[in-house]
Amino acid sequence: MEKGLNWRSLLLLLSLSALFAFLSPDQEIMLHAFLTTQEESEEPFTAEHELDVYVDGKLLSSPGLSAEGEAKHYAPAAEFLDALDKDFWAGETLHCATVFYAGRDFLCIEDFCAAQGISLYREADDSKLWCTSAAGDWNVPQGYRVPVLMYHGVGDNLRPGAELVVAAESLDAQLALLRERGYTPIWFEDLKHVDQIEKPVLLTFDDGYRDNYTELFPLLQKYRMKATLFIVSGYLDSPHNVNREQILEMQASGLVSIQCHTQYHPDLDTLSADLQEEELCWSKVELLKLTNKEPYVVAYPRGRQNEETLTICRKDYRFGVKMGGPAYVTGDDPLLIHRIGIYRSTTPEEFAARFP
Repeated sequence: MEKGLNWRSLLLLLSLSALFAFLSPDQEIMLHAFLTTQEESEEPFTAEHELDVYVDGKLLSSPGLSAEGEAKHYAPAAEFLDALDKDFWAGETLHCATVFYAGRDFLCIEDFCAAQGISLYREADDSKLWCTSAAGDWNVPQGYRVPVLMYHGVGDNLRPGAELVVAAESLDAQLALLRERGYTPIWFEDLKHVDQIEKPVLLTFDDGYRDNYTELFPLLQKYRMKATLFIVSGYLDSPHNVNREQILEMQASGLVSIQCHTQYHPDLDTLSADLQEEELCWSKVELLKLTNKEPYVVAYPRGRQNEETLTICRKDYRFGVKMGGPAYVTGDDPLLIHRIGIYRSTTPEEFAARFP
């Protein structure tokens, strides 16, 4: 099929330029739009199989439409591209083949996501489609040291166990030291650009305790630092854990990434493969439907896993984290990432020695 940059493609490029005008040069997504020569049809799409389309957590205002005789879906190209995570795609060149219909250019969602390595998850009843860039296929520059810190609770409620609850004032001092020494807290998806980040560090918090919202979140806002929360989906809304509204508020801040810590926190290596898959997959689906972003990192409860765990996770997750061990170096097995435990007894001197 012949492709070319004609007046319709030019209009799409101009509209995208306007959408991205607010971005700084280093964040801009460079785009080429190639339009097929297909003539505008009376009705190339049908509303019979509409579905809601979420792109990196954002619901498109126009539903995905299917083409006659096709199982694929189409969305307005400009709106779809504008919804993509700008930081994740910074500096990329995306090639977008489009079909012209009813005065607008549409892209094929399945084809575009396959070409760009964007992960797709479809609701069983075909009513929703989630497109998540970070959960897809992308490369991590190798050989970069990235300490991954493991926390649990924050504050003075010692219910999870005294050692697992870092005092709020201690965490405040630790975040201040990281800033003072030039460290940059990131999310796992930021590893895509790790070669451009000065002194990266990953802050992770397990279990989803309520104090992650009441104590941790205000500190992240104070220092404008990113953190990853590993949520036990079966404990959501329980008295000692974060609730759904708090998760959505933290995610919307742009400071908190919500990832998986199984459904009920079992020792995975004691379960059958079927039960492991249930724990790992149901928690992923529950959090996906809550946040509208597909989780792509799992924290193994108590760091325990076996070969069956890894076989399941290689299909459903990009990264997996353990407990204890040296600093992560990109290029190591991404499903066996060691973390550095930070506890209530961790002294200021011990913490500072890890971050020269």
